[in-house]
Amino acid sequence: MKKVFLLLLPVVMAMNSKAQDCPNGDFESWALYPYSNPDSAWYTSNIQSLAKADSLTVWPVTGHVGQAIHIQTAIIGTDTLQAYVINTLGDPKNGSGGVPFSQQPTAITGYYRYNMVGNDSALMIIEFKKSGAVISTTQFTYRNVSGSMPTFTAFSFPLASIPVAPDSVIIGLASSNLQGTGIQSGSWVEIDQLAFAGVGVAPIPGGSFDTWNTQTVDVPNGWAVGTHGNGGSGVTKSTSHYSGSYSIALTTQSNNGNNSGDNVAAAEVTTGYYSQNNGPTGGLPYTRMVDTLTGYYMYAPVGSDTAWVNVTLSAAGTAVGGNGYNITAPKSTWTYFEIPFSAGSTPDTIRIDLQSGSWNAALPGSVLNIDYLQLKSQPLPPLGISWVTGGENSVTAYPNPANDVLNIRFNYSISSAVSARIYDIMGRTINRMDYNSPAPVITFPVGHLPSGLYFYEVTNNGNTIRNKFVKE
Repeated sequence: MKKVFLLLLPVVMAMNSKAQDCPNGDFESWALYPYSNPDSAWYTSNIQSLAKADSLTVWPVTGHVGQAIHIQTAIIGTDTLQAYVINTLGDPKNGSGGVPFSQQPTAITGYYRYNMVGNDSALMIIEFKKSGAVISTTQFTYRNVSGSMPTFTAFSFPLASIPVAPDSVIIGLASSNLQGTGIQSGSWVEIDQLAFAGVGVAPIPGGSFDTWNTQTVDVPNGWAVGTHGNGGSGVTKSTSHYSGSYSIALTTQSNNGNNSGDNVAAAEVTTGYYSQNNGPTGGLPYTRMVDTLTGYYMYAPVGSDTAWVNVTLSAAGTAVGGNGYNITAPKSTWTYFEIPFSAGSTPDTIRIDLQSGSWNAALPGSVLNIDYLQLKSQPLPPLGISWVTGGENSVTAYPNPANDVLNIRFNYSISSAVSARIYDIMGRTINRMDYNSPAPVITFPVGHLPSGLYFYEVTNNGNTIRNKFVKE
């Protein structure tokens, strides 16, 4: 799996659902996150922080002239939302990325104000490259004695000597010192009128931070989305579906030669999470020794590209089993697949990963659609029966898991006939109750049922609500 540097390649973290070990396998539930980016010349940490904790880390503010960029670190629960803006994709630690630039400036100038919490400090990195090699690196960590500068103040930082005319430049700004220690929640920096100094030096594209554009990112609930190439994830909600209304579409992105020279960035999702310098890790609680993952896919590869679906079982962080499925041939219609897997010892975690293609592919554009993904131990509702939940006509089923009874409580005022039923994974009705004037709570006896997954359905005034429950 491709390694990434968290400062520069954000990952979108969806909130993991514990309800199923393959959550939202029909990909009907999505979260839409809006965010703003300064100009089209910059990439920010907003994609990562929004989906990880529903929080912005970069936004526009009134600047010294026009607008400025505000960058703010946040720590929410156990999540550290590293805040940054960069003019390119790629990892400056290995010299990848960069945008065209051919002058030899002597300094970088602009206006800033900031508030550093504790011993935190803001960070600026500028690298110049020639023929793919870094020829000059300048790094600043800045704060005054108090750690606060409440008004916009001019700065001019000298740059390290640039021995020959470069062909590209990398500029990165962060509200905390992501290269060191002492990252503190609430540290912020605002930058305006960013420019290079020197005779005949070209302006920095978007350096005024006056122009912003609104973007959105789609995240399937229960999954984490890796964000690479061209600033996007390549993950979208598709109306092409095997069941329900949607599937997940993963499209390999152009990577412009970033990440150690790769031309493409495979689109990735996982039921775990993406660590700072590696691929997916973690997962959801799971203790079965043997199971099978099934689903349906369509695949439109570019050239000989290959996609895959992978299951990893682990115990105490060490892999103890799993299996994978390589998708090697084009499929223009929904095609069934299954992945039987087992563990050599009892696992405590399962992780499911999907990837649109190979990182070594010659060209971007391979598209993998996945739908109706489920474990045989935790099946989705039978085909033709979809979840219908939420809205003003919602109900609550409790306790879940249930032992002796399942209570269905109406969360709205009912004034007409109600039909309620529970059924098994084969779609067979187990019990049904019809009322002309129902009580606010309907109670089903379930103590006689074998343990497993079941479903309930309530219909009232033309509205139908369906969801699942577990019988212990």
